[in-house]
Amino acid sequence: MLKKTFLIFLAVSTIFISSCKKEKSLKASEALASAGTESAENVPEKLKKISADTKAYIEGKNVVVVLGYGYNDEANITKITQSLNNNFGVETSEKQGLISVFVYPADFMVAGKERISSLADRIEDKNLAGMVILGAPEGLHIALSKIQDKFEDGKIPYPVFTFFSQDDVLGTESTSDFVLDYAHKAGALEDEVTDYIPDFDATQILTNAVSSMIELREPLKADASLMPFVQKLLEKNRTVIHYVDGETGLQSINHFIFE
Repeated sequence: MLKKTFLIFLAVSTIFISSCKKEKSLKASEALASAGTESAENVPEKLKKISADTKAYIEGKNVVVVLGYGYNDEANITKITQSLNNNFGVETSEKQGLISVFVYPADFMVAGKERISSLADRIEDKNLAGMVILGAPEGLHIALSKIQDKFEDGKIPYPVFTFFSQDDVLGTESTSDFVLDYAHKAGALEDEVTDYIPDFDATQILTNAVSSMIELREPLKADASLMPFVQKLLEKNRTVIHYVDGETGLQSINHFIFE
């Protein structure tokens, strides 16, 4: 049964990736420009409520948010970017902000080709407080490995949260504090599988993730406290469980699913 579910998961992911690639993609700065931004003098909502100690910690820092498959269409980019801007402030060429948003593939074009590996170059001059990835494209874990290699101990010193990854499972687990996916509907025949988007607001989980991240100030530990932490990022009526590999039957330490 687990093997069948895993095969369905792969089939859905393949269809999902193919459909999402066709969506129009734009940059976060374009989304803000088309909608207008709040005055630079206004303090973003969530930053009004943080402690003086946290304000001092995030001074001069950024939290990078990468929007990939399923969240790189115009409607999602506009909605998510506006929400992040209202709550934390999004960095543009005209103003500073806590959040730096990168959209795949629009922000990862090198010599006319999509290169997610260029993420390391994109953030090279930034002082990061964390990274949140929504819908990671294939190969992103390799880009994160390149970032890991820049540190002497081979460990990224800030939290990395990954949601709804379309990347290699083991690679994503090894380069993230945790990975959270939605459980696909089981029971359908492989040729009857259709795209399934979880019924929840992605802007809220991103808001919760960033708020938690700037309070953490360091990567999460893969211990018994990890699942309760992830559960708090979701709506209360959704239950988080450990991801179990369909081929090996092994339970992941830092990979979770929910319905």
